[in-house]
Amino acid sequence: MANSPELPDGTVEVRLRHQDRDRSYFLHTGGAEQAIPKPLLLALHGRGIAPLMFDRWTGYSALADEEGFVLAMPSAIGEIWNDGRYRGPSWRELEAIDDVGYLHVVIDDVIGRQAVDPERIYLAGMSNGAAMGGCVAWERPGRIGAFAQVAGTAAVAVVERSVPEVPVRILQMHGTHDRWAPYAGGRARGILARLIVRHPAGSSLSVDDWARALVLLNGAGEEPDVETVAPGVTVRRWGEGSPSSDVVFYQVEGGGHTWPGARIWMPPHLGRTTPALDATRISWDFLSNHGRGT
Repeated sequence: MANSPELPDGTVEVRLRHQDRDRSYFLHTGGAEQAIPKPLLLALHGRGIAPLMFDRWTGYSALADEEGFVLAMPSAIGEIWNDGRYRGPSWRELEAIDDVGYLHVVIDDVIGRQAVDPERIYLAGMSNGAAMGGCVAWERPGRIGAFAQVAGTAAVAVVERSVPEVPVRILQMHGTHDRWAPYAGGRARGILARLIVRHPAGSSLSVDDWARALVLLNGAGEEPDVETVAPGVTVRRWGEGSPSSDVVFYQVEGGGHTWPGARIWMPPHLGRTTPALDATRISWDFLSNHGRGT
C-alpha cells in the first residue's frame, strides 16, 4: 500500500481468509486494558485510500487511545469496496467480492482476539467507505449499534432490493458541493471527476432520499429538529424520544468531498472543507451513545 504510513503504536496487521482470498485488516488497541469489554469501531477507507492513510485523515486511532475503544481498519481489495454501486463488464471481479461478509468476519476475528462488548460495535466510513457502510446498514445491520457516514449515502440498487428488519441509527455529514458523491445523488459529476475516475460507480441515493428512507424505517417522525451549529453548517435530527430511532444529518453548505476537521492536509481537488466541525469527535460521540439494544 504505497500511500500508507508506518503502523501507529499499538497497531498490528492481521491476515485472514475470506471467500478463498487472502484478506487483512489493521487492529489498533493502544494501551487500553484488554480484560475489560470495550466498544469496537470499524473505520472504512474511501476508494483509492489505504486504511492507514485514512486513519491519518481521521485520527481515529488517537481517539481510540483517549476513549478506550478498539479500532479495526479493514482493507478493501484494490482499495475499492463492493458497496453495491459497481456493476457491469468493468466490475465483474469486484461484483464477486462479498465485502459485507468480510466485514462480519473481521468483527468475529477481533472478538476472538480482544474483549469486545457485542452491544457496542460501530461502523464509520467516508466516500466509498460510507457507501459500504450504507450497504451493511441496509443488508446486515443486526450486529451494528450505529453507523457514521461522511461524503456518502447508499447505492440505489441496494436500497431497492431489501428492507432492514431492525432500526438503523445513522449520523451522516455531506457537503452540498461534493462532486464525487453528489448531494443530489446519482454519479460523480464534472470533467475532473470523469478524468480521474476511469470506471465510475453507479448511482447513489441523494442525501434527502437517504434520510427519508432511514426516517421511515426507524419510525423517527416526519419533521426534524433543525439547528445551525456553525456558519454554513446545519444539522437535522429525527427521533421519537428513543435513541433506537435516531437519524442525524449534517449539511455543510459549499462543502466538498472531505472529512471535516481532517488531521492532515487533504487534496484540493476534493473541494472545500470546514474547520467548524470535527467529524471524528462528532461521529464517535454519536456512535458511543447508541448500543445495539438502545
